[in-house]
Amino acid sequence: MNATRQARAEAEPAGAPPEQFTARKFDLSGVHGLSKHAIDLHLALYEGYVKETNSLLGHLYEATQSDSSSTAEQLRFDGLVRRFAFERNGMALHELFFEALDGRGVAPAASGVFMEALDASYGGFDAWKRDVLRLSRTRGVGWVLTFRSAGSNRVTNVWVDDHRRGLLAGMKPIAAFDFWEHAYLLDFKPGEREKYLQVLFDNYCWDIVETRCQ
Repeated sequence: MNATRQARAEAEPAGAPPEQFTARKFDLSGVHGLSKHAIDLHLALYEGYVKETNSLLGHLYEATQSDSSSTAEQLRFDGLVRRFAFERNGMALHELFFEALDGRGVAPAASGVFMEALDASYGGFDAWKRDVLRLSRTRGVGWVLTFRSAGSNRVTNVWVDDHRRGLLAGMKPIAAFDFWEHAYLLDFKPGEREKYLQVLFDNYCWDIVETRCQ
């Protein structure tokens, strides 16, 4: 290695630079039952998660290049790691949510993989929907997520506190319903989560959920 290349290698940190994400664009103009103001604020909040995720990736990358073993540095690193899970999951869950919220509300295909999973796991669409509704009454802020096990084509509904606690390892989220207060309180009263959920169902694109099951 010549002197120039050696100096550059010593000056530059090892490893590839961190991945950076770009906020996705979603056409929600066909969504009915939610005000444009609420939708615009929600999309702006999602973009904030993307921004914070990218920022944290940079800080984590810098931290991995440090060989400091001080308690202060370890505490700082611990905080970054925990906050990263919050921001990264917030970004990903909002993308799942907005991607399927297209305003069409077309019923799921009766012979599709998704309906087969609902029949096997809950006894049909209506029973699965009742379980989603029951979970939506959970106090606090979070998500109702439907996870699918690809090996058995079974699905499970769960409540996820904020963006992290309750996620199921090894299973794929195929449907996401946002129950943070920012998602519905501009258009609904605090006790009207059921009305809000029905609006989501009326606007949901089940073809996208079917595709996620393929």
